[in-house]
Formats: sequence, structure tokens, C-alpha cells
Amino acid sequence: MANEVKLLTTEENVKMIAVLDENLAGNYLRAAIMEAQEIGLRGILGTALLESLKAKAAAKTLAGDYEVLVNSFVQFYLAYAAKAELLPKVAYKTGNAGVIKTRTDGIEPASGQEVATEIARAQAKADYYCYRMQNYLLANRAAFPELSEGDCRQIRACLYSAATCGIWLGGPRGYGYEGD
Repeated sequence: MANEVKLLTTEENVKMIAVLDENLAGNYLRAAIMEAQEIGLRGILGTALLESLKAKAAAKTLAGDYEVLVNSFVQFYLAYAAKAELLPKVAYKTGNAGVIKTRTDGIEPASGQEVATEIARAQAKADYYCYRMQNYLLANRAAFPELSEGDCRQIRACLYSAATCGIWLGGPRGYGYEGD
């Protein structure tokens, strides 16, 4: 891959933190980590700070507040957000026959509702670490010059609730919209 995405965590860390099977195929897990980082984490940190963290991690120069951010918050957020992204990927496969479930002797696949419950559980843990990360970023804003005022405004708006849900509650994290 020419433009390979630099990840802020490893498959091994995600497996350890989120308690995933050691035999889990790397292609599924890597895809889930990339989505959690490039969609979820980018929405939390903003592009400038995420790209700075990726560059520092690639150069092995993470130090100080950047290292604390990655080791104390980003690693945990990514583990649970990746698990939430991963579960549908491994529960259902897309192939020439469409979307299918694989059955193996001796193993009973989880029902769709059971998969949804596990996704919600993993997402709730990711939301918890998101909330802690956002508070840390605001409390230590001066240490992260990559955070723009707009990023901080967005973080503050989301601190009313770091919960992810499928219902649009109006504006950032549930507080009305212009015209109310």
C-alpha cells in the first residue's frame, strides 16, 4: 500500500484491551482499527492533531502530553471503537452470494440481536474513553497547538454527552438547532 495509514495502536493492543481472540484475522481487525481511527478519532481530535500524532508515532517521537494522550486515552478509545466496528465484519460476510453468516460445527453463531448488543456494549466503552479524552484535551489545550478554536468548540459541545446513538437529538450531542 503506497499511502498506508499509520495506526496509533496495534492489533495486539486492541486484542488485549478489548479481549479479542488471538486467532482473529488481521485483515478484519486492521480494517476496524483504521475506521475507528480515521472516522471516529478524527472527529474527536480534528485532522491537524490526528495527523500530528500519527507523524510523531511513525517517527517514534511521542513524548510529554502527546504520549499521555495516546497511551492513556487514544489506545483505549481505539480498542473499543475498533471492536464495535469489527463485530459486524466478522459476524456477517459479503461475497458473491450476498451477505451471509458462516456456520461451523461445534460453534453457534450469535443472533443479529446478540451482535447488536455486543456492538452497543463496545460503543459505550468507546464513548466513555471519548468523554475522558475530550476533558483531558480541553484541560490541557495549551499543550496541543494543533487544536483550533473550532475543534475546542466542537469538543465542548460534545461534552454534554459523549454517547453515540442512532437518534438525531438536534445539533452536537442533543442540543437544539437554529430556529428553536
